[in-house]
Amino acid sequence: MNKRPITLLLLLILSVMSISGCTREEETIYNRSIVVDTQVLPFYESSLTYNAEPEEEIRTKLYTILNETLANLPGSIDYVIVNHEGEDLTDEFLVEKSPSHNEMREMITKIKENGYLVVSKDAYRVTTIEKEIDALFDGKRQVVSATLEKVLQDNREAYKNKDYQAINLYLRKNSIKVYDPLPTQNN
Repeated sequence: MNKRPITLLLLLILSVMSISGCTREEETIYNRSIVVDTQVLPFYESSLTYNAEPEEEIRTKLYTILNETLANLPGSIDYVIVNHEGEDLTDEFLVEKSPSHNEMREMITKIKENGYLVVSKDAYRVTTIEKEIDALFDGKRQVVSATLEKVLQDNREAYKNKDYQAINLYLRKNSIKVYDPLPTQNN
């Protein structure tokens, strides 16, 4: 029996396995793209697949988009509909006439069930939880419901260990909101 084909096959398999394992950092919830506007943390993982924003808030923002579009006021739209990669999906929701109640409900359901966000056109940006926690520890973010010093002190060890999950859970558990004081569009 010829051992050469088996040896070559084993070498090929090992090569592919080693290359695929070393190509890039493993994507986690903490280093994948998310969209934020003013409030950046804590982040709720479920928002990637479901928008928990109240329907009435989404409806109000949608009507703003649709009314400005139907009134043919170019460049006046305050909100856009985006996914967590920052891709502008607003055109998918534009209609030629004011939508019926059922059509509006379908639009809202599509936004909620796909985790799309209706955000301020001039304030949203694409980032990662990792980057936002780094900015928090660099003093570039503001906190509400606690002092920045307390948040940094309580999470110093977790940050040193790059335990972003522990920091995010700390913020949630203590109802601490982290804001970007000067949001700008970075996409």
